[in-house]
Formats: sequence, structure tokens, C-alpha cells
Amino acid sequence: MPTGEDAPLMVVLAGPNGSGKSTITNALRGEAQFPKNYINADDIAVSLKADVPDENRRNLVAANMAEDQRKAAVVGGKPFAFETVMSTPGKLALFDEAHTKGFGVDLVFVTTESAQINKVRVENRAKLGGHSVDGDKIVERYERAMGLLPAAVEKADTARIYDNTGKAPMLVAQKHPDGHMSYPLGDKTPEWVVERLQKPLEQREKSRAELATSVEATRPGASSIMVDADIGRGLSYKGLVAKTTDSHVMQYVPGHESGSGKLVVHDRSLAPPGDYAALTRPEHRGAQVEIGYAFGADGKHPPTAHVAAPAVAQAQQQQQGQMPPPGQEPPQAPRSKL
Repeated sequence: MPTGEDAPLMVVLAGPNGSGKSTITNALRGEAQFPKNYINADDIAVSLKADVPDENRRNLVAANMAEDQRKAAVVGGKPFAFETVMSTPGKLALFDEAHTKGFGVDLVFVTTESAQINKVRVENRAKLGGHSVDGDKIVERYERAMGLLPAAVEKADTARIYDNTGKAPMLVAQKHPDGHMSYPLGDKTPEWVVERLQKPLEQREKSRAELATSVEATRPGASSIMVDADIGRGLSYKGLVAKTTDSHVMQYVPGHESGSGKLVVHDRSLAPPGDYAALTRPEHRGAQVEIGYAFGADGKHPPTAHVAAPAVAQAQQQQQGQMPPPGQEPPQAPRSKL
């Protein structure tokens, strides 16, 4: 990952709705190293008020414009910062895309100990004329963002995690340039940090070690070809599922030349849903499956994205009426009379 002083910086200001990201952002924008190009969908929405009166339509247009600006900034290779709820895996795809373009990625994540706190704050903000968000969406996004936090910290070069439950934000976790994690509050670290970040990171580290050990046991030295899946740019990987854990899926993807294959490690919190464990069973051994990251405009995997062994996938399609049973011809479209 690029971490040199000359690497352009992408600062990701993330956290669930109502966490108080703006408080942290305003403080950070005063720092000399903070990028001048700051992309915020809320700011864009304010600028569109006169041209797009409907609030829902305005917010959608602003979100699309912000996404376009983020993509353009990555392509341009210039430092920039942006604000996001980070509740979908598609947002983490931008981390990989930025790394590919030589960026360093700095994550600043702001949250509270409970989605209910965020919900009340947004309600109070709306009463004062601020941006409103549906209560159920706030809770849903909170859970998704918190679930993606460990993966985001792993993908970032550096990270700062703030608990903004009280009157002032507290730095509760930090990822340093050398990759190690620290928890400044020690024994007073909030429980949510331990349960939502510290323990999951430790579990993921054990998962990687388990994958490496299993590879070395069958083919000494093969752990050197283990690489993390790049989830950016709609990439996909086709090959055999070699092993699964609660956190990861390891897939052997052959290369164009003999001996150039890789063991691609997929993060289960980012990969499309699938029956991955079933793919390692004897009856499916040798089955080639495709694991892809073609996120939709909403940052989520398409509803049809589900990884399964070919025979299983075929049976599922038959159940859904998408294809006929074996031996039966598919229905023919009416012939044109012209």
C-alpha cells in the first residue's frame, strides 16, 4: 500500500447518520495536511435547493454528483477528502481503487455506542431545519456501517476511530502507519469498541493465520501466493474455493501462465452472499465459481449475486423459473408474423 510522503491522500470521513461527523470534519479541515478538495453530498444538496425543490430528489442528485466527483478525484490522482455513511461494501471498493492509483488512504470513523442515539440526534436536527433521514434507515445503516468497520480499518493505511456518544468526541482506536492498532483509553475502552472492532480484528487475524497454515500443510511455500481480493472496478475472480472460515473465503485463481496462479482471499463481509462452505465438500470439489464485485449504484451487490456450485445454482434458477429442468427445451418466443 502506498504510504510515502509523495503519495496523494484520500481522507475518508465515515460514520452512521447522526454520529456528528461534521464536528470532527470541521476540526480536521483546519489541519495543513487536510486535502483542499472536500466532497460532501450534504453541501452539494444545499447548493441545489433553488434548482431542485423536492428534498428526496435533491438528495439523490447530490449523492450521484458526489459519487461522480469522488471517481473523478481518484482518476485525477489529486488529494481529496469525502464524507460517507459507509454502510455498503461499494464504498470500500473505492479504497482499493485509490490504492491502485497510488493513493494513501486515511480513515476517520465517527460513531456512537447506540443507533438510538443517532436516531434521536437526526430527529432533533430535522426539527431545527436540518437534513432528515428515516428512523429505520438510520438503524439499518448504523448496523451495516459498524459491520463494515473492521474491513475498512484493514483496507486503510491509517485510521482514527472516535466515540461521539458524549459531549465531546473521544479517540478510542487508532491504526498507525506501520499497521499496528492502539486503543488510547486502555481499560476504559468502550465496550462497543471491543465487541465491534478489537475482537473482530483479532478474529480476522486468526482466520488469515488458519488459511496460511492450511496452505502450508499441503503445499509448503504456497502461502506466499495469498493475496487479498481487489474489490474495485467491478473485478471478478473465477476458480476453485479451497477453504473457508467465518471471516474469509480462499479461492485458487489460475493465471494465464503455468504456475502464475494466486490464492485470492475474499472478505466475507464484502463478498457476495454464497454457499461457500458447501463448495469445499467432495461433491462440489473442482467446481469453478465466479466471485465478483460489480456493485450497483447503491453500493450493494445486485439481488441476483449469489455464489453457489454450478449444479446448485442451476437448481435454484429452475426453482425461480429462470430455466427449464434438464432435458426440457426452453420456451420459445412467438415467431414474428412479418
